[in-house]
Amino acid sequence: MNKKILYRIINILCLVIMVGSLVWLIVYWKHIPDEIPTHFNVYGDADDFGSKKEIIILPIFAWMTFGMISLIECFPGAWNTGVKVTPENSARVYGILKGMIVILKLFVVLTFTLLMVFSAISKGLPVWLLPVELVGIFGTIIVSIIRLYKAR
Repeated sequence: MNKKILYRIINILCLVIMVGSLVWLIVYWKHIPDEIPTHFNVYGDADDFGSKKEIIILPIFAWMTFGMISLIECFPGAWNTGVKVTPENSARVYGILKGMIVILKLFVVLTFTLLMVFSAISKGLPVWLLPVELVGIFGTIIVSIIRLYKAR
């Protein structure tokens, strides 16, 4: 599959997740308890609580972060590549970084969505969530850095 098509699919998936989570939040609103978890410890246990109105912050942050990352994605010349970009390697370098940015954007959207859902249903986070997210995020960055140095 063409990488441009794959990146477009991932961006559309991010939008579908964010719109879907907003619709879910609106539909589910009357079932959300008045007090919800607003912070979780490293084990996924809720350790701070607040009003259910505070949950609105999560989709707002998701949309803002998605928008900022999407804006940055449009200006590859501003990216800190970590390697010298030449006319010969620019397509490879920027392609690797674009892939990294798109995948990290998906992780950010999924993180905010999962936090919103688990807060709304007043449940602790699954114990697997933090390790999976950390491996996914840092794994993406590490693999991208390795690919960058090979592409220079």
